[in-house]
Amino acid sequence: MFSAEFSGARNPSMGAASILYSSRGLPVDQGEPASEQSHKEDYESIQRKRRAEMILAQYDLLMKYAVENNLSIPQTRQYFRKVALGIPTEPIIKNWFPS
Repeated sequence: MFSAEFSGARNPSMGAASILYSSRGLPVDQGEPASEQSHKEDYESIQRKRRAEMILAQYDLLMKYAVENNLSIPQTRQYFRKVALGIPTEPIIKNWFPS
């Protein structure tokens, strides 16, 4: 009923795009590979943000970290919000993320 052509060979307007992008639509890496250290740091920061968001979403975990660190719940919430947003903060909560 409907037909669509996605091949760059059949559709000249997609020829340049097929060179720059892979089949999944992501840019093809044209430069040198990123260093393992920066990749590890990126992965760790993403995981820290996700863990902080998970703690913020679960009130019982938020209370647990507040009680264990002798802080109020608003102080604990503020700390995890900063971590989730990627704002550099002084680590006031202990043992919440493996280092």
